[in-house]
Amino acid sequence: MSEPIETKALYGMGGMHYLVDGVNYPAVINIAGWTDSRVVAWQPGKFAAALQNSSASGKPVLMKVNYDNGHFTEDREVTWANFADQFAFVMWQSGHPDFQLKE
Repeated sequence: MSEPIETKALYGMGGMHYLVDGVNYPAVINIAGWTDSRVVAWQPGKFAAALQNSSASGKPVLMKVNYDNGHFTEDREVTWANFADQFAFVMWQSGHPDFQLKE
């Protein structure tokens, strides 16, 4: 790329450039939209794999691919399902008793 400002901006958006091996990273849920015209699904997948490999915390790094939409959607059911997944993940990781695994 011949534009230094744009190159710097694109580099700044890439999370993989900032991962450091052996760091205790928090739990993360990566979400990709299969039909996303801006961010192809393999990019967050690649980041999730790199984060799993780098993190020393033992906390989960999950990848969810939403096959119903891309970057944004007007479909309320898809939007609410995405929010529900994210909310459940946060509640699980924050230790809420109703969201913990049952033995």
